[in-house]
Amino acid sequence: MSLTFVPTASAATATADDFNGDGVADLVVATPQADVDGSFRAGSVTVLYGSADGVSPARSVTLTQNSAGVPSTAEINDIFGSAYATGDLDADGYTDLVVGSPGEKVDYNSGDYGSLTVLWGGADGLVNGGIAMDSPLADSVWEDEKDFGRKLAVGDFDGDGTMQLAALSRNKLWVYDDLAGRTAPAAKYSHYFWGFVEPRTLTAGDFTGAGRAQLAVTGPASCDGITDCQHTAVYTWGPDRLDHLSIADPGAGASGENEAPTAAAAAGDIDHDGYTDLVTGHTPASAATAGEYSDAAGFIHIRYGSADGLGAHRTATLDQDTVGVPGANEPGDNFGASLAVGDVTGDGSADVAVGVPGETVDGVTQTGRAVLLKGTATGLTGTGAQAFHQATTGVPGAAEADDWFGSAVRIADLDGNGAADVAIAAKGEDVFSGSTRDGGDLVLRGSATGLTTRGATSFSEKAFGFTYPNAEFGSVLGS
Repeated sequence: MSLTFVPTASAATATADDFNGDGVADLVVATPQADVDGSFRAGSVTVLYGSADGVSPARSVTLTQNSAGVPSTAEINDIFGSAYATGDLDADGYTDLVVGSPGEKVDYNSGDYGSLTVLWGGADGLVNGGIAMDSPLADSVWEDEKDFGRKLAVGDFDGDGTMQLAALSRNKLWVYDDLAGRTAPAAKYSHYFWGFVEPRTLTAGDFTGAGRAQLAVTGPASCDGITDCQHTAVYTWGPDRLDHLSIADPGAGASGENEAPTAAAAAGDIDHDGYTDLVTGHTPASAATAGEYSDAAGFIHIRYGSADGLGAHRTATLDQDTVGVPGANEPGDNFGASLAVGDVTGDGSADVAVGVPGETVDGVTQTGRAVLLKGTATGLTGTGAQAFHQATTGVPGAAEADDWFGSAVRIADLDGNGAADVAIAAKGEDVFSGSTRDGGDLVLRGSATGLTTRGATSFSEKAFGFTYPNAEFGSVLGS
């Protein structure tokens, strides 16, 4: 597809997640295990365009690697949609969508090296074609680096006013320069984690108030003969390399500090002080791992941003035993298995949505729930926290065993009223007879007092005319 690129606006004018430029955020729900034209687990992304009425399947498009204008071809186990990120990469005033396909194979190598697809936003949405970016090592005869695109982030890393793209592969962090002219540059920087670090989360934010974004990477590591210590570091675009600084793990110096691998990460300005804060969810490893989730209760940790760096002056840890937080720490809850940060109440302080997919509700095991923790000028506390599950009055659906409601969460203002909404995935939702994990999504509206069930909407693949079972529809709500 031939494209002529004419910049019309600066990146600063683009509304977050707004692909069609109407001033209202849009919602992407990805299904990497979707069958596409007979190709098993080829993957798809469904885009629901926001409006004053919120989102609806009636205003949506589903894209695969077989869709017109989308590069590449849908193939078995591509898992297109395993991760996605959004941002105005071509500085035309419209948000673009970056989709990871870590299972992508390349023509000259049969390995699962992975690829990225960048789809350009425009006045009519994501109908402007895109570009494919293969793993930088896909044609190497010396290196066997796989899973490129497993995690993604977008931010202005070099401070030039235009967004850049970063991606994780199995053992490397890749950062790209501007996609000028809608062409893919070679990777500007890379960082190799060697064999003793497994990078699992990638998050962008201006943690130091420098006027440009940094990258936070977390994951388990082996160090000093200990197999379960944790790698947590911030990476900054430098003049000739990525500079990096390690930061303390949750509870550093305390007993059990290395039993808290990071399961999720998200960033936003919780205390409204101009510095981005980093929130990480932790589901400690344990002896019993039967079922979808281990027997971990889980917790979240906040490192507040400052001119001196993340957590330099203030950190906090919250769980379900924290005063005000609904529920209690129980085996298998996995509080913090998913996270999203955004301003749900519209007061200027970012709030935190926490997925608790292993929660038992009224004796129904692993039906799951989601908790909203509210940001304030003094930080995140349990005061005014809210909890929702499928047995909550006004929430569509029913609480069933192994729904895993809260397996993914995302915050975006889908109705444009200034109070962001929360999308919640339930990857184990049953839709078809005989299935156990067809998947579904639900959206709760934001308001000045928090989340409300008024106007709540839910949808599964049936609403879009799909009939593939056990594909966990809409299970991915970001990176």
